Amino acid sequence: MPAGSAPRATTSGGRRAVALEFVLIAAGAALITLAIAADQSWFDRHSLPHMFLSHQRQLICWQSERAAAILLGLAVIWPIRHWLHERIVAGRGGEVAIQAVLMAFAILSSLIVCEFALGTAGWRGIDRWAATEEPLRRADPHLGWANLPGRGGWEDFGGRRILYYLDGAGHRIEDPARPVDPRRRSILFTGESIMLGFRLNWRETVAGRLEQATGLQSANLAVNGFSTDQSLMLLSEELPQFERPAAVVALFTPGLMERNLDDDRPHLDAMLGWHQAKPSWRLTRVLKNITLYHRAGAIDDGIAMTRAALAETVRQARARHAAALILVPVFTPEQPGERMIRQRVLDDAGLPYMQVSLDPRWRLAGDGHPDARANRAMAAAVLAGLRRQRPDLFDPSSAPR
Repeated sequence: MPAGSAPRATTSGGRRAVALEFVLIAAGAALITLAIAADQSWFDRHSLPHMFLSHQRQLICWQSERAAAILLGLAVIWPIRHWLHERIVAGRGGEVAIQAVLMAFAILSSLIVCEFALGTAGWRGIDRWAATEEPLRRADPHLGWANLPGRGGWEDFGGRRILYYLDGAGHRIEDPARPVDPRRRSILFTGESIMLGFRLNWRETVAGRLEQATGLQSANLAVNGFSTDQSLMLLSEELPQFERPAAVVALFTPGLMERNLDDDRPHLDAMLGWHQAKPSWRLTRVLKNITLYHRAGAIDDGIAMTRAALAETVRQARARHAAALILVPVFTPEQPGERMIRQRVLDDAGLPYMQVSLDPRWRLAGDGHPDARANRAMAAAVLAGLRRQRPDLFDPSSAPR
């Protein structure tokens, strides 16, 4: 009998073998069909640009996953099906069933153990790196996490000592003797590690450079790992405390859009309603990082929320008679996915932004964050953008007292 053809059902074992073969053929065909259907257009709908993973590497991951699915489908249709058929016909179906149950139990047990390990004290709450990586963070019931205030820290990176000083409100500052004074005329900066100036000393950062160039106080509200809605939540808390805000500069980069889809932390919806963190399996987060897959609807919801959050950022700034500017750093060349998100989030809403094209070599070696050269370019762009909006913003007569 040809191995690829269905056997005659002359015995109960043969009938079971035939039924199992049809199931396996259908399963293998489904895997192959899904892999073929997941073409370039599918990938574009269900993936997002990644700041620290190049588009080329994302394509390699996607093609590798498609190839693996096709190979698995072919294996199910031919060698696995043939192997199972021979054992069932030989009367060893019970032995195969027991082995399958034991294998399923082993897989399930390993997943439970992994989920438990990820839920232990070392992993629970803030991601483990947030509690050990400078500048340190603490859990916050409203924001998710926040800078640990009133302290100094340092790290050695790239042969240099990087100093981080945080004042009592958690703002990054240059000198612990000079905390941010909410009575002074100030530029407020919101964002995440790029705006914070991760692994750069204060005077190399966007906020540090603007303070030197304008004479205005830089109030850096950025927190490592923040999303756009977290940045807005913190700004909403802090902006009313400043008596003389001159400008609000918010950072948005399409390469970090993925963070804005997370709901396992306190988050905002597209109507800017606040929601508690949703319980989720930690393994699903690992799987998401491996597959790079997002539902198209989740991407649309994330874009709508981001657009609303940035529009509210601009509204709050202007309500305090402050200039508002969104800084959009992009390592060249801008990828199609980055362009799509930028247009949908910023252009469609008519938001004021300054896109800065950065040389891909202007990254911290072994890290990926913008280096001092990139921060210089971003600071120059912000200065030009603010002056274009408000030519009188940096008039000497309005310098801080």
